[in-house]
Amino acid sequence: MNQHDLNHTKEKPHSCELCQKAFSQKCHLSLHYLTHTKEKPHSCEVCGKAFALKKNLNLHHLTHTKEKPHSCEVCSKAFALKKYLNLHHLTHTKEKPHSCDVCGKAFALKENLNRHYLTHIKQKQHSCEL
Repeated sequence: MNQHDLNHTKEKPHSCELCQKAFSQKCHLSLHYLTHTKEKPHSCEVCGKAFALKKNLNLHHLTHTKEKPHSCEVCSKAFALKKYLNLHHLTHTKEKPHSCDVCGKAFALKENLNRHYLTHIKQKQHSCEL
């Protein structure tokens, strides 16, 4: 089986010796090790901020150029990254794809659902046992 096929089989034969996180490709494991070493070989020439991955440095450059190439067709609001435009679209569609399996409340953003889960955890921590 070649490396590309592993992407489709969900097989992850390459594991991190430090945290056991597994990867389908050895190159992804190598990049992962940077999270443990804290090595950040790519630094911004403008502000000096350093990054483990070159792609993150490239994204960071947008903060200096103020370039926002992705704009909303509904309201014209512009974004530096396409992923933020995609999230923004949820404000127009009112779509809330992430729902709480405890109470059913729905959220547009996964991070808001995760924050919401804390309310259930706190309720359990402070419940009266009398």
